Amino acid sequence: MSLTNERNEDVDTTTVQRLLDESELRKLIQAVPRTLDERDFDGYGALFTEDAVMEIGREVRRGRQAIADGPKRDLPSRYEATFHHMGQIYIEVDGDEATILTYQVAYHLPKVSEPMTHEDAGGKYHAVARRTENGWRIARLRLEIVLALGAPLSLDV
Repeated sequence: MSLTNERNEDVDTTTVQRLLDESELRKLIQAVPRTLDERDFDGYGALFTEDAVMEIGREVRRGRQAIADGPKRDLPSRYEATFHHMGQIYIEVDGDEATILTYQVAYHLPKVSEPMTHEDAGGKYHAVARRTENGWRIARLRLEIVLALGAPLSLDV
């Protein structure tokens, strides 16, 4: 089956589905830093499958609740604000599973009133997402820290 675009060209429904999947996956991975910066830890947890696994430094968090509990415990106690900036996003869809690679830099401010004091890290998210009955969700996520800037991170990553 095919659709017709505005130039009267046939558009394969497989291509349309791939583009829809890529759009949903882009929104999914972009929600990771947004929910962290907004301190929406329930929303953050909802991005993952129930059995998801996350690796951050030497720590491995297993299950949606453990994944959500990590930043809920760590971020507010150390930082008044965080600002995550995501760069390139690469997505490969293979049926009901997809791999996502993103680049990002995260700024961590212990005190908003002292903006020149910050703990920063740059790295990559390596993710595997799975199509579920509730849409795409992250099944595995590994944060690879590539660089550190500013004051040393008080997080153990």
